[in-house]
Amino acid sequence: MADHAPCKILFLEDDEHDVELMKFELETVGLANISKQISSKKDFLAALTEFMPDIILADYSLPMFNGMHAFRLFKEKNMPIPFILVTGSLTEELALECMTEGIDDFILKSSYKRIPQIIKRNLEIKKAEIERREIQSELEKASEALKTLQEKAKIAKAHEQLSNREFEILCLIAKGNSIKEIAAQLYLSPATIATYRSRLLEKMDLKSNVDIANYAIHNKLID
Repeated sequence: MADHAPCKILFLEDDEHDVELMKFELETVGLANISKQISSKKDFLAALTEFMPDIILADYSLPMFNGMHAFRLFKEKNMPIPFILVTGSLTEELALECMTEGIDDFILKSSYKRIPQIIKRNLEIKKAEIERREIQSELEKASEALKTLQEKAKIAKAHEQLSNREFEILCLIAKGNSIKEIAAQLYLSPATIATYRSRLLEKMDLKSNVDIANYAIHNKLID
């Protein structure tokens, strides 16, 4: 619901007198609203997509289609709006059922004066939840982007961790020289060259000579 726009209220209620009482309390406090009253499953499902309410107030005990059944259908739609159960009495069993099902709030028919307060509170809670999810989503995206940049930076600068000798051997391996050929060129033993190779692979988080060659080419370390 946009700021200052009338609140769109969907009443699942077969008693027009009850709806008028609730609407009267809203008018009394000046809560601008557009409402729609329905009482059947078919009309309820249609109203969710056609009327697109900001909040739902559903009678718990309709003859053919009650508020709890409506809530279970509503949950399947995954709509980020409050669902308020309207009931003549609140037993311990009903309170537990509401909590278990995840219903946002309830209002007793003897307490209609609380309707404006309940609507405002639940709309604010849902708005805060949406904003929190949006912020969390943005933070997760930013974190992933930073992680990607850090990984790229790590890869791009991996060879800077090497000693001069390790870097020299990396370039020689990248050019296709074998351990024995490098040992002969540098006047070192093959075992020493193999040790240097193992060390540079570990520092750069590479696995093979192919990885070394690809890295060197990508970073233009060899012609």
